[in-house]
Amino acid sequence: MITFERVTKRYPDGTTAVDKLDLEVPDGKTMVLVGPSGCGKTTSLRMINRLVEPTEGRILLDGKDVQQENPARLRRGIGYVIQQTGLFPHRTVEDNIGTVPVLNGWRRSRARGRARELLELVGLDASLAKRYPHQLSGGQQQRVGVARALAADPPVLLMDEPFSAVDPVVRASLQDELLRLQDELRKTVVLVTHDIEEAIKVGDVVALYQPHGRLAQVDSPERLLAAPADDYVAGFVGFDRGIRRLSFYGTADLDLRTEPVLGGDATVAKAAATGLPWVLVTDGDGHPRGWVPAHRLSAYPGDAPLAGVPLDGHGHAFTAGTDSLRAALDAAVLSPAGQAVGVDGAGQVKGVLGYDQIRAAVQAAETQAAASHAARTQAAGTQAAGSPASEVPPAEADLAAEGDRS
Repeated sequence: MITFERVTKRYPDGTTAVDKLDLEVPDGKTMVLVGPSGCGKTTSLRMINRLVEPTEGRILLDGKDVQQENPARLRRGIGYVIQQTGLFPHRTVEDNIGTVPVLNGWRRSRARGRARELLELVGLDASLAKRYPHQLSGGQQQRVGVARALAADPPVLLMDEPFSAVDPVVRASLQDELLRLQDELRKTVVLVTHDIEEAIKVGDVVALYQPHGRLAQVDSPERLLAAPADDYVAGFVGFDRGIRRLSFYGTADLDLRTEPVLGGDATVAKAAATGLPWVLVTDGDGHPRGWVPAHRLSAYPGDAPLAGVPLDGHGHAFTAGTDSLRAALDAAVLSPAGQAVGVDGAGQVKGVLGYDQIRAAVQAAETQAAASHAARTQAAGTQAAGSPASEVPPAEADLAAEGDRS
């Protein structure tokens, strides 16, 4: 656990970057520090590994004051990933990754073997081991930076705007990779970003800073969206926070309708007999091909196969049981029929659902989330009253109830 106790950083010109910061980073969780430029989030991160020294207060790492540690030894035990990767241009990929293990006394052959293991872990081919940083794409360089930070298997990983220098598609891929790695490794991660979407996606706990180095709210992403502490927080998370909150609600229990779903070999007459305004046409393997409106069917004889009727497309499908309600709503918005197509892991259609069903699922999820939060809050209050040693911070108490985010 990382603990900030009344930590202040004040520079000689009188600028206060961080002001009386009290914060706890739970073991094995990802804490995201987010806020506007100049609010002190990067300064807070760099004080953990003593790249910046605090003016007042203490920072404890597993109960030990980092000020009492040798800075070089402290840093070798903490993974550190920065925006521009910071790779050594004159070293190969494998030697970049093996930097800290070699400093810790490993034989170079052992460090290179560890580097190849980590290349696979971060989703890179082992054939890249002998290349130099300039021979890699930006996304590949960033993955190497993550691998280097993990090389000595540190319990703590600090990430300072790690994905902001790459394009949006690569950024999303790297975020997904971080979630996968964290699910496997369970490091204590502190990540700095200015992007609230990134904070909500990758964070277990989010610490939202306001200007002048003070915290505005520390909470789980779901609670940050559901119950902003004030107008500043509400404005920072955005007017569409209700839509974003749907990312925390799953689709496993949705009741998908199958009556509008017909194979391409079905006839026009069969489609018309459904009496539905739209029917979804699938191919021979059950994958969605597109929607046909009822008014178009009258232009074709009843025995004509649906495969011969022009289709309007289906926008895109969501994976039922894996994707979130946000993905289902997005699929419905993009569908010409206003209905989301749910598929299984193989891409085969399981059914469809419209806005009314999505609305009902949202209402049910909201009710369940409110009841769960009330129960956890009551339980945390009871524990705190009964024994100081069993206090549970609200943000940590919410972690146990968060679902998968897609």
